[in-house]
Amino acid sequence: MSGHDSQPTRVLAAGVYPQVWLVASVTLGLGAGQSMKGVVPPWTVALCVVAAAVAGVAGRRARHVGGAAAILGAGAVSAIALSVVTGSSWSVTLLVVGLSCGAPWLGGRYLHQQDALADEAAQRARVEERSRIAQDMHDSLGHELNLLSLRAGAIEMDTTLTTTHHAAASELRVGASAAITQLAAVIGMLRGDGPVDWGPTRPDIAELVRRAADAGMDVTLVRNGPEDAALPAARCIHRVIQEGITNAARHAPGSAVTVTIDSSAQETKVTVTNTPPNTSLRRTPGSRTGFVALQERLQACGGTLSAGPHYGGFRLIARVPHADAR
Repeated sequence: MSGHDSQPTRVLAAGVYPQVWLVASVTLGLGAGQSMKGVVPPWTVALCVVAAAVAGVAGRRARHVGGAAAILGAGAVSAIALSVVTGSSWSVTLLVVGLSCGAPWLGGRYLHQQDALADEAAQRARVEERSRIAQDMHDSLGHELNLLSLRAGAIEMDTTLTTTHHAAASELRVGASAAITQLAAVIGMLRGDGPVDWGPTRPDIAELVRRAADAGMDVTLVRNGPEDAALPAARCIHRVIQEGITNAARHAPGSAVTVTIDSSAQETKVTVTNTPPNTSLRRTPGSRTGFVALQERLQACGGTLSAGPHYGGFRLIARVPHADAR
């Protein structure tokens, strides 16, 4: 910071503290009261108005009353002491300090309490609206997922289908049931019922890749280095791989996907690469919301994310630091 910036910054920072404002108000009030000796000069009235405005701001910004009470008490003692020294009327000075500092400060405190009540009411309204939205999500999405699970169960029981089709239907039914369970956990969190159980204690990356392969994807997992990343990093790594495989299935159907995990003591590097898609298969348009959410998840873990085209396909690279190495 340069010398030109430091002084204005100190002045603005001093105004943030309500005690500073109140001390300034009491000082102005004392000056105005000491100047009223038999007459009331017009400039003392202006000082009282400024002191009242400053005290009102201090009262509205104050979070605790202890410091303000000490300052006002010191102002009253100072009013009496100055009057004894200067021979002025202590009652006039005390009255000026009380009316121009104490009363406006109390008014500011009242406004502060009204602001706090308004914020509390707004917070309650947000919680109620969030609970209503959560209930709507539970009713609509839960209904659709239950129907999906029932349809998958019916397909699983169809004796005219092959064993492969039965296995796929079983995977679909199990996935829908798991989605219903996690949906209920998320809805509970939105309604304030408690923290979300995001799944297993340590996500199984091999199982994630196996399920994608069972669904018909050409996916390969390559591991280099240790596999014992700390739990937050492990969950973040699992989420990166999940998003990479999902994007490949959605935007590059028929492509070959390679998941490479390079781990060290300090961090884990995850690379998800897919070859060019099969142009005869229909692609699903994307909203990029999953990519944005993944960026936010990595930032929360202290990691980084980069993604872009790669030899006609796509490559996603994420670096996740280990919690015990930071």
